[in-house]
Amino acid sequence: MPDKRDYYETLGVTRTSSKEEIKTAYRTLAKKFHPDLNKDNPKLAEEKFKEISEAYEVLIDDNKRIKYDQYGHAGVASDFGKEGFTWRNFSHVSDLEDIFGHDIFYDFFGRGSIFSDFFGARRRGFEQPEQRVKRLQVEIALEQAYRGVSTEVAIPRSDKCSECGGSGSARGTTPKTCSTCEGKGEIQQEQLQGFGRIIKIGMCPVCIGKGNVIEQPCPICHGCGEVQKHDRINVKVPPGVDNGTTLRITADKTAGRLKEDIYVVISVQSHPVYHRQGSDIYMEKSISLTEATLGAKVDVPTLDGNAIMKIPPGTQTETLFRLRGSGMPYLKGHGYGDQYVRVLIRIPKNLTTRQRELLEEFEAIEMKKS
Repeated sequence: MPDKRDYYETLGVTRTSSKEEIKTAYRTLAKKFHPDLNKDNPKLAEEKFKEISEAYEVLIDDNKRIKYDQYGHAGVASDFGKEGFTWRNFSHVSDLEDIFGHDIFYDFFGRGSIFSDFFGARRRGFEQPEQRVKRLQVEIALEQAYRGVSTEVAIPRSDKCSECGGSGSARGTTPKTCSTCEGKGEIQQEQLQGFGRIIKIGMCPVCIGKGNVIEQPCPICHGCGEVQKHDRINVKVPPGVDNGTTLRITADKTAGRLKEDIYVVISVQSHPVYHRQGSDIYMEKSISLTEATLGAKVDVPTLDGNAIMKIPPGTQTETLFRLRGSGMPYLKGHGYGDQYVRVLIRIPKNLTTRQRELLEEFEAIEMKKS
């Protein structure tokens, strides 16, 4: 066997590392050594990318890892055949999809980087029906949720780059056919099982299913072949919406500005006074000791203005009162929820001598009654 680096050393992990630690290490190195990010020496990057992928193929698989731990490289030689590890032996293409997926791609490289051409349904040989649903989040205030609101939102869309015509390559250049999959965008892996063979077809990990590699990316779209634009449309939010309420905006009602339906997810901001539970709202109201003792009529703010609430004599602190119909409007149906007011009694501070005497006299009278 030719001399090879230890697989654990290749990924920068230890023999006691967990699968999650191994996957995290591979994720970091895969981004570092992907050929498209190493224009100065893509050949060396491709060799490193293959080396770390071979180590990952062994260490992430329980059976291969056991054999490697016991017998070293010789223990897994039979898994790769006479030629040694090739991309046909790489059975974790889905992990590469996770690593270079949309979320991670945007988090680490930003929209429009040279990686963006690899993501989405444009990958030749691996095109799938459009299954992603466009969702946008719109944040509104509680008062707007109460009355309803009309707001403008920007809908992102991708257009073919006019500079490169969608190829992703700089003007005057063309993408290079991937040498690993020979332009097919996929690789085959054969495994012996019993008296038969199993052939697995997976996405090429070098070109990520495209069949070609862009050596000189377009300076406008940075190799993705597309540029981002926005369509602005008006969204009518009906009264009574709550967190998570989803509004469907159909393309045929937007005068041709949308090519597909979108879903607008409502987020209602927290309020400094009101706490919402479904169609009911809750708040706290401070009243004086005199109002609680003797009874009173107090002003209470509502989402529709103010209301007069009657405090009966002898009201105890944290008593809950209900204002019927002063809550949120029902989203589906007529009518409104209720508003609940929890009263909190203010205890006076810094009493004068006379006030203290009156309270002590009052307390003495109450004690005699009991």
